[in-house]
Amino acid sequence: MLRIFSRRNRPLHMGPYPMEKIKRVEKPTTLITEDIKRLPKRAGFFVRAFFGDLGPKASKEIRRFITKNPLNAAMGHVHWTQVPIHKGEPYADKADLPDDPEEIAKHIKSLCYFLDSDMVGICECPEWAWYSEGMDGKPIEAKHKYAIVVVNDQRWETLDSSSGDDWVSGAQSYRAYLKGSTTAVIVADYIRRLGYEAQAHSNADGDVMQIPLMLLAGLGEMSRIGELVLNPFIGPRHKTAIITTNLPMATDKPIDFGLQDFCSKCMKCARECPAQAIPFGDKVLYNGYEIWKPDVEKCTKYRVTNAKGSSCGRCMKMCPWNKEGLLHHRLAMWAAIKLPWSRRFLIWLDDKIGYGTRGTTNRWWLDLETQKKDGTAFHTDNANARDLSLDRDTTMGNDKVATYPTETLPRADQKEPIPLDRKQGMKDTKSAEEALRNAKAQKEKAGV
Repeated sequence: MLRIFSRRNRPLHMGPYPMEKIKRVEKPTTLITEDIKRLPKRAGFFVRAFFGDLGPKASKEIRRFITKNPLNAAMGHVHWTQVPIHKGEPYADKADLPDDPEEIAKHIKSLCYFLDSDMVGICECPEWAWYSEGMDGKPIEAKHKYAIVVVNDQRWETLDSSSGDDWVSGAQSYRAYLKGSTTAVIVADYIRRLGYEAQAHSNADGDVMQIPLMLLAGLGEMSRIGELVLNPFIGPRHKTAIITTNLPMATDKPIDFGLQDFCSKCMKCARECPAQAIPFGDKVLYNGYEIWKPDVEKCTKYRVTNAKGSSCGRCMKMCPWNKEGLLHHRLAMWAAIKLPWSRRFLIWLDDKIGYGTRGTTNRWWLDLETQKKDGTAFHTDNANARDLSLDRDTTMGNDKVATYPTETLPRADQKEPIPLDRKQGMKDTKSAEEALRNAKAQKEKAGV
């Protein structure tokens, strides 16, 4: 990983990437209304796959999702042992801390970087960012005011040599998840020892939705990939972990580096998505917020049942913001941010140079699939080997994208399979497009 500045002359709380050079704004660059409903964990699509909502094949394959590749299983084995220490009671006596919230924020960020995080941001945690009920059906209390967002890079070198959906794709995710979880449980425990409430939230177990918190903490903007916040320095190739707490801290503002315009012009992630789950068309209004809403059914089914790899991160692989960080990459990033007229050229140039094809230097992993209940791993010649699909039609808009409104999602107490109505979902996409146009018109009329 490129460390851009000499760390000796850069305060630790600022991290290795110059996020302070990115424009800060009062509100995120995508619309967030006051009409956001809290959702139960049962509504998540990986959970829906487990309960059979996505069909019997997805229900079967989700049960070996983590253990499908032996490297995934090895990291997941450690990761899941951390779940019992996500929560805990704070010490009765509060530590003697500085009164300045800025100093506390710097201290906590420095701690996260000391534990080898790649980026850290802090925001207030809105009530709607908390799930409404857990998997046990019990209500979840939105109990902490602040969220510390920890970001870990999935590593450019490996992703460069991968197709994005072969046998190392899941391992890249689990590596970043494990690092984030380890940091989160340590920081949460530390804060509790200082006498304040704190809870860690990881992909293994968490009570908050991590994507909006990364957005609010000023670590990226919403991207065409959809349910992903893209960072200007490491693009989309990251995973997050969260610490919520009542420890008073200064917060960060959202950022604006021109990504909404860039993604409106670039369709590379959509063009290269093997499931064709990423929209080619406009953003929609979903559950009160603006988003390029992916077809989550298609995406989840592909990631869970991928027969020639483990999970999928091809959208990260393909994104023009997924770069190594060399000087010419930094210059291109600067142009994409500062020179809006250059964006179409940079998008064209990304394909012309061949970014997205598989490198060979860092092809280090083994194509191994766990095929028996005892965890025995077998070599497989059955691996995805994709490069670029330059001739794919990108003019279809959102015609093949299904959206499933919140009122159609399962309730917390529904354990039986809840089938999806795909035809209605495609109609609901059109309704969501219209809803966004109406919401923006109302906002403009109100002068907001």
